[in-house]
Amino acid sequence: MNKKLLIIGGGIAGLSAAKSAREADIDCDITIFERENYNTYIRTRIPHYISGETSLKEMMPYNDEWYSKNNINLIKNIEVIKLNADAKEIITDKGSFLYDALIIASGARPFSPPIKGVELANVISIRSIEDADNARRLSLKSKTCTVIGGGLLGLEMAWSISQLGCKVNIIEHNDRLLPRQTDTVASSLLFEALSNKGMNIYLNSQTEEFIGGTVVEGVKLTDGKIIETDFVILSTGVRASIGPFKDAGLDIGRAITVNELMETNVENIYAAGDAAEFVGNNYCIWPIAMSQGKVAGCNAAGKQLKYEDMKPFTQLKIHGIALFTIGNIFAEGCTILEEFNKDDRKYMKFFVKDNMIIGAIVFGDAALPSKVKKAVENKVRLSLDKFSIEELIKSICCAS
Repeated sequence: MNKKLLIIGGGIAGLSAAKSAREADIDCDITIFERENYNTYIRTRIPHYISGETSLKEMMPYNDEWYSKNNINLIKNIEVIKLNADAKEIITDKGSFLYDALIIASGARPFSPPIKGVELANVISIRSIEDADNARRLSLKSKTCTVIGGGLLGLEMAWSISQLGCKVNIIEHNDRLLPRQTDTVASSLLFEALSNKGMNIYLNSQTEEFIGGTVVEGVKLTDGKIIETDFVILSTGVRASIGPFKDAGLDIGRAITVNELMETNVENIYAAGDAAEFVGNNYCIWPIAMSQGKVAGCNAAGKQLKYEDMKPFTQLKIHGIALFTIGNIFAEGCTILEEFNKDDRKYMKFFVKDNMIIGAIVFGDAALPSKVKKAVENKVRLSLDKFSIEELIKSICCAS
C-alpha cells in the first residue's frame, strides 16, 4: 500500500514539501489541505498585486493541471479543526482523514495589537488574496491610508497603495526604519527616499487609539497627535497559525519545535515554514519556508535530507529604492569595510571575518546584491590584495 502523506497548508512551504516528497517517492499519495480557494501563490508579491503591477495569474506558479500531472491532490476551502496524533487522524470541516506521515505547513496569521478601536471597520490586515482585494478597493475610493508598522512588508504595502493615488502615512514605533535589518546610515537614506516619494513617516510614534463611530476616521498617537485617515493597515507582524495542534502533544514555543530533519517530537509528524521553530528561530520568511518545506517533504517521504539554517536577507521591492541586507550586520570581532557616496546616495557596508563576508548592507545599487548574496550563502573566501571596498567587490564578482 502506498504511503499516505498529508500536508496541511498550501503555501510555499506546503508546495515545496509536496514537490520534494514526489521526487523522493513517485508512488506515495500526497494530499494538500488549503484553507483558501487558490493554488499556491507567491505571497511576497501581494503588494504588487494590490498596485496592479502583478496579476493573480502571475502570482501562481502552478495551475490545476500541474497538481494533477504530478499526482498531488489539492483540496481547497478546507479548515483543519483538530489533530489526533495517536490515531494519525486529521479532523476537518469536511470530514476526517488518516495519514502515515503528516507535514504541518499551516503558515501564519496577522497579529492584531490590543489598540482601542482596532475592531472598527476599515482597520484591516493583509495576508490573503481576499485581504489584498479589499485593500485595493479601499485604496481606489479613499484619499488617505495609514500603515501601522514600518517593517519591510509595511513599507511595500505603503508604496503599492500610494501608486493608486492614495496618500499614505506610516507609523513606526522605533526611532528609525528597519532597525533589525539596517544600520543608522541605511535607515536614514531609506527615510529620505520614501519621504521624497511623498510618504509621511512618523518615527518614534505609538498608536494609542483608532478613532471613529463604526468606521475608522483617525489615528491618535500617544503624544496626542491625531492623524486623519480613511482606512488603516495593520502591519504589526505575524504569529504561527498552529491553533488546531496545541493539544496534540507537540513541543511548541513560538511555533512547533523541529530538528534538522524538520521532525517534531511526535513520530511521523513534521513542520515547516511559518509554523516551525528551528533552534529557537521562527523567521516567517519566504526563502526559509521554501527550504524547510523541501526538507520536510523529503524526510516525510522516506529519504533523509538535513536542513542547514539559512542567512536571512532583506530586499526591499519599491521602484527606485534599492536596499539589501544579509547576515549578521551587528557582528563583533570582524573587519568592517564601509563606503558612502553622498552625491549619488549610494552606501555599502561589509562585515568580514576569516576572509568571508558574514553580513552586508547595500543601498542604492540594484546589481550588486545578487552577487553579495551568493558570496555569503556559499561562504566564498575572498582573495584580497588589501582590505578595501574596491578589492572586495572585485573578489565577489570574480567568484560569481
